[in-house]
Amino acid sequence: MNIKSLLLGSAAALAAVSGAQAADAIVAAEPEPMEYVRVCDAFGTGYFYIPGTETCLKIGGFIRFQTNFGENAVNRLQGWGNAGTSDWDAFSRAYISFDAKSDTEYGTLTGFFAAEFNADNDTDIGDSLIDVDEAYIQLGGLKAGFFYSWWDKGLNGETDSIGNVTEFNSIAYLYDGGSFQAGIAIDELEGWSTKPNGVGVQGIVSASVGGVSFDLLGGYDTEFEEGAIRALLSADLGPGVFQIAGIWASDPNAYWA
Repeated sequence: MNIKSLLLGSAAALAAVSGAQAADAIVAAEPEPMEYVRVCDAFGTGYFYIPGTETCLKIGGFIRFQTNFGENAVNRLQGWGNAGTSDWDAFSRAYISFDAKSDTEYGTLTGFFAAEFNADNDTDIGDSLIDVDEAYIQLGGLKAGFFYSWWDKGLNGETDSIGNVTEFNSIAYLYDGGSFQAGIAIDELEGWSTKPNGVGVQGIVSASVGGVSFDLLGGYDTEFEEGAIRALLSADLGPGVFQIAGIWASDPNAYWA
């Protein structure tokens, strides 16, 4: 009798505890809101907002593979190192760029980086070369970093350059008034000659009316104490563009040689 009462009392106690647990409400954690990638069309096509920010990012690039054939073909098309003895050569290149932009009260803030990765199997100095193409910060018309200068602009469809060195670590400012532009740049010339403390100065004035544009560009190399001036005229004529350029240099220098 005592044993039965004890068992019944234990069963009643278990039932009470189970009932109390069942009465407690089960609260499920609410899922955190998901933030999907949003398209940013404020700076052109291809940009998207970095989640959680108002900064727009555009990622670009390409992959290139080529094979060269011919006597001593190694490295000849790449333009670096010494030609090898093989009559064929395979070569691969990858290019990637990151362009981040955001609006500020002083204008558009841009951070740009692009690099080129080259892969080859022979043993020359140019193999597996990593090259920084551009890396700069820009706020409105003010730009600082490693980038192509105004001397990089050439004639359409021409492979001949109308500049010597066209990429520097620089600080530049360009005033853009639409049909009229004017700019100045300070370039580091260290490494382009045997002289130390090299500084270069560039200045450009551009104007466009209708389908005609004109650029007047000048550069002064303090290492060689020489300068160069270049004029470039472009005009839309029917199905094509007519261009003519003239260059004067006091003597060979970083901008023209």
